[in-house]
Amino acid sequence: MTDCYMVTGMIRRFAMLAAVLFAGTAGRAQTDGTLPAFGAGERLVYTVSYRAAMWPNTDMGDVVLTVEDDLLDGVPALKISARATVKGMFRWFYKLDDRYHSWLRTSDMLPVRAEADLLEGDYRFSSSFVYDWDEGVSFNTYRDHRYPEATETDVELAGDAMDAISLFYTLRMHDIASYTPGQTMTLALLLKDDVRFIKYRYYGREVREIKGLGKVKTLKFSCQLVNDGADSFEEGSEFFVWISDDANKVPVFLESPLRVGSIRARLVEYGGLQHVPGTN
Repeated sequence: MTDCYMVTGMIRRFAMLAAVLFAGTAGRAQTDGTLPAFGAGERLVYTVSYRAAMWPNTDMGDVVLTVEDDLLDGVPALKISARATVKGMFRWFYKLDDRYHSWLRTSDMLPVRAEADLLEGDYRFSSSFVYDWDEGVSFNTYRDHRYPEATETDVELAGDAMDAISLFYTLRMHDIASYTPGQTMTLALLLKDDVRFIKYRYYGREVREIKGLGKVKTLKFSCQLVNDGADSFEEGSEFFVWISDDANKVPVFLESPLRVGSIRARLVEYGGLQHVPGTN
C-alpha cells in the first residue's frame, strides 16, 4: 500500500515535473520567429512506471494531455487539459483521478487561467489561477475539500512564473540551437500560494531507445529544485527528461529518482502533432 501511494502521488505530479524538466527549451515562439510546436488537436499519452531492485518495472498509471481551440471571456485561446489516472488492478488499492486545465491566449501564448481538480483516495483538492500580466500578479483560489472555506491569495508572478501545464506547452517553442551543453538556467513555477525556482541543465543531444518508439533522437535535460514545499519534490533531488530533437519538441521519456527505486514516464501514444516527427 505504501508503494502504491508513493507512486500514484508521483503520477499526479507528472505534469508539473515534465514542465520543470522541460525548461531547457524556454522561450516564446512569437518572439523568436520559430514555428509553433503544438496546436489544437494534439494528444499525448504517457505511461508512468515504478522500478526498484526488488520490484520489476511495473506500469502503474497514465497521463493524457490534449489541446483544443476555445474562447475564454471572448478571447481566442488554446485549452490544454491533463488527466492522471491509475492503471488496471492498482485501482483496487488507490483511487486517482486528477484533472488540470490551462488556457493560453493565442495572441502571445501567455496563460490567462488555470484550474485543477484532484481526487486521490478520500482526498479532494481544487484550485484556480487567474493571471493579470499587466499587474504581474495571479489571483489564486484553492480549497482542501475537508474544509468548507476556500483560500484566496494574490501571488506575484516573479520571473514570469506560470502554472506547470502552461509551462509544459509554452516552453516548447524555442530554438534549441541557442543552448550549449552544460549550460544552466533558472525557471519560475507558480504554485497555489508561492513561486518555486528551479535550476536546470542542458546536456546535449542523445539517441535513446524508448519502448514502443524505438531509437529516438532526443535532447537531454536535468533539473533541481532550489527550494522545497508541499507541492514540489524533495529538495536536492535531480530529475532527467529527454525531448524529441525535432520541431515538435515532445517529451518522450522522463526519470525521477525516489528514496527507493525510480519513477519513469514514457510516451506511448501521440496524435495531432504540428510537424512530421523527426523533422526540424
